[in-house]
Amino acid sequence: MLKARCPLAAFTLLLMLGACSLVPDYERPDAGVPSAFTGPQAKGASAEISAEWWRSFNDEELQALMNAALANNLDIAAALHRIEQAQGQLRATNASLLPQVDASGSASLDKGGARGNGTTKSASGSVSVSYAVDLWGSYRAQSASSEAALRASIFDRDATALLVQSSVATTYFNILSLRDRIAIARQSLAAAQETLRLVEARYKYGTASALDLAQQRNTLATIEAGIPPLESQLAANEHALAILLGRAPEGFGVRTADTSALILPAIAPGQPSTLLERRPDIRRAEAQLQAANADIGAARAAFFPSLNLSASKGIDWLAGAGSTSGSSLAASLLAPIFSGGTLEGNLESAKARKAELAASYRKTVLTSFGEVEDALSAADANERRQASLAVAASEARKAYDLAQASYKAGATDFLSVLDAQRSWLSARDAQAQARLNQFTAAVDLFIALGGGWKS
Repeated sequence: MLKARCPLAAFTLLLMLGACSLVPDYERPDAGVPSAFTGPQAKGASAEISAEWWRSFNDEELQALMNAALANNLDIAAALHRIEQAQGQLRATNASLLPQVDASGSASLDKGGARGNGTTKSASGSVSVSYAVDLWGSYRAQSASSEAALRASIFDRDATALLVQSSVATTYFNILSLRDRIAIARQSLAAAQETLRLVEARYKYGTASALDLAQQRNTLATIEAGIPPLESQLAANEHALAILLGRAPEGFGVRTADTSALILPAIAPGQPSTLLERRPDIRRAEAQLQAANADIGAARAAFFPSLNLSASKGIDWLAGAGSTSGSSLAASLLAPIFSGGTLEGNLESAKARKAELAASYRKTVLTSFGEVEDALSAADANERRQASLAVAASEARKAYDLAQASYKAGATDFLSVLDAQRSWLSARDAQAQARLNQFTAAVDLFIALGGGWKS
């Protein structure tokens, strides 16, 4: 009975030793999470944000473009391959927790025989099993570190996807806004051409001066010169959008003509504490910190002895003489005595790495709060600016019509017409840009809130 109990007792002792862990207890760093956001809140907004937040803008083409980008974007594809690398690293690390089994074999044929009078056949083979007992949790700490690194790579993929979504939406809105501005410029150009015909007719009959004619031609040329840069920006944005979709820029374009059908969604930011779970960049930073925490345990375990167990069995076979076999069991204990500071340096480096990542985590959290506050302020400011510019554009059109009518009646000079023309074009263009800023601010707020991302 004693002989039967000893192996069991030894095995139990090894399991107890293998349960040791030198990994520090992990605690999430305190980043000073505020109780609420202080920026202006959207009225009537829902705190729940859909993972497909872009549908809130009510644009079917945007939805199709976003789906294409998520399927074909090359940055997302690269992030997916980084996940595969992390999965392979975790599998390789976990192999240290399992026994290693090796086999070898050989065979020979000697036609001359040992004395040159026959043929000798022989063969040999062996199987060996080795196992490194994880006495101090070193391998489990390495596994935990690799697992956290895998999570970080997954969150990195999510953060990359969120960035791609933001780029697709803002680039698409830029395209539509540029089309709005080009249309406004062409409408102003047509109005300026009509005014030029009026001035030319008055000049012909001597009721307008050469100065009036030159000034209107200058205005017309200036408006006309402003269109090619807008068209160039439009082409550049279409090319950028094509690349985001993983397509060649040649021949690519969007069908939607302008921003008139878009809906500006009302967005509620919710509680700041939810960002810690919603934003993939924060989750990535925390996973990296958890990996560094596990690395400290592996560095600590390196100071202690390591135990390796091995067993082997071999068979030798010789024709005419039969086979012989043998087996062996062995255990080896290796303890570090002097490393010249290598172990101490590795531990110090691991602790410093954790401290660095803890600071990075806190900065990531604080930056996320700042981005939400900035987006809330921008959304409110752009809404108020858009309302004022809408009034300005309406009044500028009235002023232009009145100035032109007065000029036709000879009640005012041409300078009033010129000022009214410039003000009308400027106000409408500013209004179009303000509308773009509203949509861009909405996208920024969606992204700052994690884009409806869910773990």
